[in-house]
Amino acid sequence: MKRLYEAAKVLKHVYGQSELARLFNVSPQTIHNWQARGISKQGMLKAQEMVGCSASWLETGMGQMSLIQASSIMVGNNIQIPLITSEQAARFSRTSRNLALLQEPRAWLFTQLSLSARSFAMETSGSAMAPEFEEGDWIIVDPMVEPEPGDFVVARYGAKDTAILRKYRPRGLDASHKMLFELVPLNDDHPCIRSHIDSVEIIGTVAEHRKFRKKKPGCAGGSSSGDAVFWPRPKRT
Repeated sequence: MKRLYEAAKVLKHVYGQSELARLFNVSPQTIHNWQARGISKQGMLKAQEMVGCSASWLETGMGQMSLIQASSIMVGNNIQIPLITSEQAARFSRTSRNLALLQEPRAWLFTQLSLSARSFAMETSGSAMAPEFEEGDWIIVDPMVEPEPGDFVVARYGAKDTAILRKYRPRGLDASHKMLFELVPLNDDHPCIRSHIDSVEIIGTVAEHRKFRKKKPGCAGGSSSGDAVFWPRPKRT
């Protein structure tokens, strides 16, 4: 637990039992139990996701504390993916990666998918992709995967360089052999975006969608979000 407190202080500026419990979204009693009995394996993985420290370092004290310093840390068959804001995602490029964006990820997600080193996760917002994508869902995006018809993509759009999620629809080559495409909302109340008219650039293709079942207030369990439903992008043959 001493190492967990140290990592929380250095990487997240979180101090003490109560702040740590809030960060992990657990009760202070859970943190107290870890202090008394030692942090569980599941707790180490949660710490790796929420704090950004290495689970191996938490357990042994060996190696580097930060996952950012340690690079592609594997946990079993999982790889780490930084969860960043849509504003950070809008600054991504398909050909280069600003590593400074990873210095303050909101959290770390883990997946068993085979993804490129440029992959990232972000939270969905707005109603343009409802009902398939709801506010607060998580998506994992791979900038190195070329989208195919019907894929979901994240794109940089408009003068303010906003990151948006849409369905990809190619429209053929123009006179200079550049692919024209449309970005289509699932909600008909939102407009279709056209590459030959609008300022838009595809950032990456959605590889995984993590959808959280919302529980109605007053339901048993009391949580505002329940079990997560994941779908990975199907493998192509």
